[in-house]
Formats: sequence, C-alpha cells, structure tokens
Amino acid sequence: MHYVEPRVSSDLIERKLQMWAEQDVVDPERLRIAFEPASVAYYGRFLGTLTRCMRLPGRRLLDVGCGTGSFLAVARDAGWQGQGIEIGRASARYASQTLNLNVAQGTLYGFEAPTQRFDAVAMIEVIEHLEQPAKALAIARRVLEPDGALLVTTPNFDSLYRRLFGNRWWVINCEDEHIVLFSRATLVAMLEENGFEVVSQQVCGIDVLGMLREARLRMRGRQRASDQAGAAATGYYEARSSKNLVKGLLRRIGVLGAVRALLRAADATYTMRFSPTRDWGEQLVVVARRKAD
Repeated sequence: MHYVEPRVSSDLIERKLQMWAEQDVVDPERLRIAFEPASVAYYGRFLGTLTRCMRLPGRRLLDVGCGTGSFLAVARDAGWQGQGIEIGRASARYASQTLNLNVAQGTLYGFEAPTQRFDAVAMIEVIEHLEQPAKALAIARRVLEPDGALLVTTPNFDSLYRRLFGNRWWVINCEDEHIVLFSRATLVAMLEENGFEVVSQQVCGIDVLGMLREARLRMRGRQRASDQAGAAATGYYEARSSKNLVKGLLRRIGVLGAVRALLRAADATYTMRFSPTRDWGEQLVVVARRKAD
C-alpha cells in the first residue's frame, strides 16, 4: 500500500469532498455524465460482476460513497433493495430527494447499520479517499451477511501510466483527494487480513490519450518543474475532454464500436497471470466474500 505525502489534513479533505459534492449537483454537465447511457452501462458492468460472485439469494445492497446515486439507481432498476451512504451533503440530498433513493449523509465510520445485514456492499472509487481503509473494510464485513459480497474498485498503483510517468499520474495529484493507493497485491492482502476471501480480480482500462499527452509534454520539455503538480492535477478533466473529442471522431467515421471491442480485448490481458501486459490497466475491480467467523 502506498500513501501520498505530504498528507493533507482531514479538515481539508472534508472541505474538498463537500466542494465536489456541491459541484456534482449544481453543474448540469456533471449530472448529465453521471446518468448518461455510458455511465449506466459502466455501473451495470460492476453490478453484473457483483451478481455473478453472489452466493446469497437476497439483494440488499449498501453503496458506500454513493455520490448522486448513479450506481444505486442502476441497482434499483435491476431489482435490488439499496441503501447509500454519502459524505457530501449536496450529493446525498440530491440522491434522496430527487431520485427518491434511501441515502444517509455521513461516513461509513459512523454508520448505524440496520438490524438486518446486507447481502452486498459496494465501495466504488472510495477506498483511496479513506484515512483508515482497514477500519472501513472491517465495518463493511460487520454489516454483511455471512458469505455476503464486497465490491471494491480503486485506481491501480501498478498501472502502466504510473510506471511510466510517476507522480505525473493524475490519480496522485487529484485535488488532494486520493491519499491511499493500492496495487492488486496490497488490496487483496488488506481484504484477506480483514476477514474476506477474494473471489474475483480484474484490472481494466488504460488511458492511452493521457499517456500520449504526458509523453508529448516530456519530449517538448516546455513545462517548468514548478508547474508540473498543477498541470497533473488537471489531467483527469483534460483526459475526459480529449476522450469525448476522440469518441466523437471515431463515431463519425464509423469505427467506435470496433475500437471499443479492441480495448475490451486488451482489458482481458491486464488480468492474465502470464501476460506481458499484466496489471497495466488503470482500475482494480475486486469482489470478495465475507469469511465465516
């Protein structure tokens, strides 16, 4: 496990997360992206992975860090009974009042679990924000039924992007929010240490455009060292804009579907044990079951 240093204060992290939650609600473009068909399909794939790993017949789901409720809405449409926890006041209010989802504002650390345990817990792009990730996993285990499933997704510290460009990787410089970074091995180890059995591991997604941008900057040598951290922090938003432009171009010339199929095929190689591209992907997607006491 890797920590970002220097670590910002807990109060600053809280303020940043509240600021982003507010922007997620007031910015119509962010709301559109959160619920557009591509996002619904993205969350649908996570739900499918979780469902395939389930042993329990029940469909009671706890979504930790649920944001404005995208994943919970997808799960509800698929017949799940969902509950969410979200630290952002604005996001939690939107999910509960606008989407009529069962969402409480707060953190997992202070969560008062109902009498009936959950069949599944989801932590989608959450654990990298937590100052006490092991404690969060222990709580997740406590609120799960025996054999209940936990889905964890998080950026992959062993990704090709991070290996090539080090602290230029946008994940490290994302507005001070990402403070704990995992490789596949360290995430699996922490899950096992906290009473889980890992049953599915996937590494997926590669930011080709982001790496090309960083390579171009490096070759040109135009960026002063004092400017690097600030530029890296904007990488996420630059990448999203670039991807949308490229997707539009590929769609116009009729090859978007073929390119997506090629990228999905590449994804499969990032998880293969003896693949030369093993662990190159940007995202870890891990499902674990709660072990018996």
